Amino acid sequence: MNYTEAVDYIETIPKFTVKHPPEHTRELLSRLGNPQEGIKIIHVAGTNGKGSVCAYLNAMLLAGGKKTGLFTSPHLVRINERFQINGEDVSDEQFLDAFLKVEKAAKEYEAEGEGHPSYFETLFLMGMLIFKEAGVEYLVMETGLGGRLDATNAIDNPALAIITSISLDHTAILGDTIEKIAGEKAGIIKPGVPVFFDGSCKKSSDVIRKTAKAVGAPCREISKNAYEIREVDWKHIAFSRVNAYDKDVIYEIPLCGCYQAMNVELALETAEYLMEAAGRKKEIKERSRVWAEALAGITWEGRMERIGDHMILDGAHNPGAIAAFAE
Repeated sequence: MNYTEAVDYIETIPKFTVKHPPEHTRELLSRLGNPQEGIKIIHVAGTNGKGSVCAYLNAMLLAGGKKTGLFTSPHLVRINERFQINGEDVSDEQFLDAFLKVEKAAKEYEAEGEGHPSYFETLFLMGMLIFKEAGVEYLVMETGLGGRLDATNAIDNPALAIITSISLDHTAILGDTIEKIAGEKAGIIKPGVPVFFDGSCKKSSDVIRKTAKAVGAPCREISKNAYEIREVDWKHIAFSRVNAYDKDVIYEIPLCGCYQAMNVELALETAEYLMEAAGRKKEIKERSRVWAEALAGITWEGRMERIGDHMILDGAHNPGAIAAFAE
């Protein structure tokens, strides 16, 4: 089988299988040698902003000299976009090699009477192999849908979790209230694993705090008081932070929308925690300017992307995202 045939096969998967619980995915991970082990995984859930937070954090880790993996969805043009190593899409050869290994394990599991992994489950399993074999140190990983029952939640020991803004989204699957949806997203919270979250919505924040307390997870709520918008127009947004590390640093990203300041702040607080955990707290202030430079040069296709003198391309799939886009 070649690369094109592999992609064509993956695209047919929704026709012959269904979504499975994380236990199903854990078993396949085990059969693949548990490739997730040894990688520092940042697990990101939420309704809106997941992709942006992942992109920001990945850019900052790269600026710090780390070897990174980035797992996001959906893709815009080629399926390889879902897997990035050090900011570059994986090669067709890497993609095919991972697919063949996952499909072999899936067929053997099927022969035992179990279901074939779903479209997203297959891609997640492939990603774990790709990132392990590439030797990444950090993996920034976005959930596919929800959190509690998402394939990515088969990871038992991430380095930390992030939950972005929550609003009504996929209500037929996740629930018809903010509280129910927040409960599904908060399902990625693990015992003892720190969670950083957007505290803009009281209803979702209450659920996240309660979930974190129940499992003994350190919890850090990020409010809009953590930053101050300095300038915003249709080409960029600039803001400063309210903390002791870099209150004199102006962060600027080439995307408009005030909500992006919260997404950047989530990524920044996460990056600071990772440095503290590595015993490098004293270096944070110095690193702040490096991070600011990395963020200023970021590109994220399809997210408030300027594609002409008077044209911006964005995607909004739920009421909260549509309201933010319209504003």
